[in-house]
Formats: sequence, C-alpha cells, structure tokens
Amino acid sequence: MHRWQDYVDRPEDLNRLDGVALLHTDLNPTNILVPGDGRALLVDWAWPTRAAAWIDPACWVVWLVAAGHTPAEAERQAAAIPSWSQADAVALDMFARVQARLWAEIADDTPGRWAEGVAEAAAQWEKHRT
Repeated sequence: MHRWQDYVDRPEDLNRLDGVALLHTDLNPTNILVPGDGRALLVDWAWPTRAAAWIDPACWVVWLVAAGHTPAEAERQAAAIPSWSQADAVALDMFARVQARLWAEIADDTPGRWAEGVAEAAAQWEKHRT
C-alpha cells in the first residue's frame, strides 16, 4: 500500500512520488537534534518512506510555514536542497494538496493546537501552489 494513496485525486498521481530515496518525512523541530558539533541528527523515524528525494524538503516546507515563514520563503529554503530542483511543478502542486489533506485528517483525529497549526500551514502551502 502506498502511504499517500488516500490523499491523491487519481491513483496514477502516485507515480509522481516514486523514487528510491530513504525519507524521514517528519522533519519537525523535535525530530532534528543539533548537538553542537556541526552535526544534525534525525530522530523518531516513525514515518520512514522510500520515494522521490524531493519529498523530504517538501515536507519540511510545511513545518517551516508552521514556524512562521511564508510559503514562498519556505520554498526558497527548500530550494537549497539539491533534490528540490528535481521535482516538477505539477508534482509539487499535487504533493502540497496531499499534505493539506493528510494534515487536515491528522488535525481532525488529534486533539491539540499543534496539529491544527500544521494543518493550517499545509493548507497555506497548498493555496500558494494553486
């Protein structure tokens, strides 16, 4: 089963997400530890996924928007990641829609303001992409 299949408009849209990169897909501030020695450690691999490498920077965009960046600013930050340039605009538009739907569902199922904030950020990114 493909992890995002419930959030696409058409099953063939999933082909745009295919790839062989190992992704974290939950790059929120609590999952990135910076111990002070020049390294960054990714922890809490609850959503590991094998897919297109540009998806991790795209997931990061949502968290940057949730932290107060505009979607355009967040995308400029994501552009510093080489794999971001491999994504075509149609794939990014579709994935923004997927993220908005995913996070809306999580916010509906999860009590607490944090999930609502991420869902709002994902909706802002989707609106920016469309």
